[in-house]
This record gives sequence, C-alpha cells and structure tokens, in this order.
Amino acid sequence: MKLKYYEVDEKELLQEAKKGKRIAIKLPNGLSCYACKILSFLKNNGIDAIFLAESCYGACDFIFYDDIDRIICIGEAEMPYLCYKPPVSFIEAKYDFDVKFIEEALPFIEGRKVGIASITPFIHKIEECKKFIEEKGYKAFIGDKSRRTAYNGQILGCDISSATSIANNVDSFLFIGDGFFHPLALYIAVRKPVIVANPIEKKIYSKEIEEMAEKMIKKRYAHIAKATECEKFGIIVTKKIGQRRLQLANRLKKMLERHQKEAFLIFMNDINEAINYFDFDCYVSTACPRVAIDDADRYEKLILTPIEIEILLGERKWENYEFDQIL
Repeated sequence: MKLKYYEVDEKELLQEAKKGKRIAIKLPNGLSCYACKILSFLKNNGIDAIFLAESCYGACDFIFYDDIDRIICIGEAEMPYLCYKPPVSFIEAKYDFDVKFIEEALPFIEGRKVGIASITPFIHKIEECKKFIEEKGYKAFIGDKSRRTAYNGQILGCDISSATSIANNVDSFLFIGDGFFHPLALYIAVRKPVIVANPIEKKIYSKEIEEMAEKMIKKRYAHIAKATECEKFGIIVTKKIGQRRLQLANRLKKMLERHQKEAFLIFMNDINEAINYFDFDCYVSTACPRVAIDDADRYEKLILTPIEIEILLGERKWENYEFDQIL
C-alpha cells in the first residue's frame, strides 16, 4: 500500500489486524490523511476498524483503552521496553531509495570518521549506507539501539543516545532522513558537523543545520529570558505510557517552589490551545519534548522544557543547553 512517499506491507497489516475482534488504527500526523484509505482497505478484507484520531508523536504516544482488543500503529517502530494495553502492532512505513545518492554528502563531511543516524522510514537502509560510505574510504560508525528504539542507529525526537554514544569516536555525523528536528537535536548535543541527506528530496544540507540550530537556541534563550517575569507555573504531565514523567514533574515543582515560584501539576494528554486560557504565567512540559520546541508558536503563553526551567532558575548553565530527552 502506498501512503504518500512510503510503502506499507499490506499482508503484514492484514495479519496483525486479524489478531483482535475490536481493532483500531493509529497514524502519525503526516499519514493521518490516509485514514479512510486504510479503513476501507481493511473493510474490503472483512475487518471493521476504528480510527483513533488523536495525536501520535511516536510509539510513546499511547494511553490505556478498555474497549479495544488491538491497536495497529502504522508508520512507527515499536519502543521495546513499553508494555501496551491493549497490545499494539507496529507496521512501519518504509521509503526505498538508492543509497548512491548519499555520495553527494561526502564533500561536506569533515574528517574521515563518520557517525550515521536515521529514523524509522529510512532505517532499513542504514547498513547499506554504512557499507557504501566505507567503500569510499571513510570509517563509519552506527550506535547501538537504546531501550526506546528498535534499531541500531535509530534516533527519536526524545532519544538521540544511539548517536551521542559514538560522538567521541567520530568527526562528523550523517543523518539520513527528512525533517530537521532530529539533526538539530543531534547537533546541539554533540556540537559536531551534522550533514543531512534527505532521500525524499534528494538534497544535502550541511551548514544550514548549524545556522538553524543557532537560530533555534537564540529563540529558546529569548523564551527563557521572558520567563524570568513569570510567577505562576503549570507543570504539564501526561498519562501516555512513553511520556509520563510524574517523578520529574514533582522534582521541578519542588525546584520552582524553592525559588519562591508558585507551581502546580496539570494532567493533560493532548497539549493544545486550551493552555492559553488557564491563569498560569508559564508552562513546563514533561510530556513529549517536541511540544515546547515545534509547537511554541501555537501558544500565546510560554511553554518551556525541563532543561530550560533548570537554566531559568540557575540550576544549569546557559552554555549547557540541550534538547530534553526521555531516556
């Protein structure tokens, strides 16, 4: 089945969908426009399914359902350490490409030792990319998977540890994938050149990553500086099984109170514009780390990450800024 640029294994989809009587499908935002196509395909094969029209930032983005036997998540790779209820089947959406196109990235690589990282739709090609780069005279490294990732070399918006674990062994990183959030997070963490090879666009990005990262950091610093005027903080906690960090939220609450700030916990599964109307001055998201960064312009009020709160309160130095991760 073709979904946008990606291929989904129809046979695997049907096989997994037959494992329950009450089936639901869940899709990341980029594939949600194909919900009816997938539901129709299942119905034509004798399977009635429900579409869970909720946010889907990854395999972490699930709550417990009592009235569904199985969820089919299309487009994400599983998080092996999580226990899903009901069970979740992950059907990956893959993008096939000729790895020879990454030869265009080689002139931008600094040094001869290269770390390789990727994301779910492209990760099946990472070993082939490594072999190709090594045939060109480079020494290539792929980091081991973490408890939150399914594959070696895979990075998430909330977990780039596969890449940072090899940072001391490499001169540069090659990110194979689309979008900029992951390579920006990687660059900010390692402060080494990160070259993006986008298989969909067939484009290479190099200095742009550093420029975008510096621009983003300045924007985040501006938010932190503005938050110095805030007195009432709402600390957002989610019930989603891969994002729930209640212990961290309680630690941040005590930290804020120690600095003479009012702080209260807010349980909220889907963070949306409703926070504009609550009478808090500023929010801290302990849910998906991308919310405060990617969605900042959606909100009239400030929303910071836990690391940014530490900087705000002087518990962390400004120069030690990094993206929030769930490890």
